[in-house]
Amino acid sequence: MPCQAHLGEVQSFKAEFDRRRVAIVVVSFTEPSKLMHYQEFHHWPFTLLADPERTAYRALALKRLSWLRVFSPATLKLYVKLFREGMKREDYGKDDIYQSGGDFLVDREGNILFAHRSQDPADRPSAAELLRAIDRRLPTLR
Repeated sequence: MPCQAHLGEVQSFKAEFDRRRVAIVVVSFTEPSKLMHYQEFHHWPFTLLADPERTAYRALALKRLSWLRVFSPATLKLYVKLFREGMKREDYGKDDIYQSGGDFLVDREGNILFAHRSQDPADRPSAAELLRAIDRRLPTLR
């Protein structure tokens, strides 16, 4: 659910990412067939890539979280907020709740220009923070 909420926020700013000529790519550790079902349900306007072997996760140093991180006060607070807003948990099969996520700004040559490795499921940069990171790097991106 926190990932879906994050993608929803990023989607609401998609025009700003487009204006900056920045493509959004979502990488998931789920199997391609499950990811396809997820995309059919949500219709995210992003490229979604399946990485069930977690090659990108290892390359980007995205670690597995401890139980205390997964169920941190910040995460529990976010779940309560999302449930109150009407978001429902969707079942796409067995999820790995311990896999951390992240947000990265990568240039065309593969250089990481911005990295945010989530410390718990609620730890995501806002879309505004991502746009500021892009704006700081715009000369590099052109």
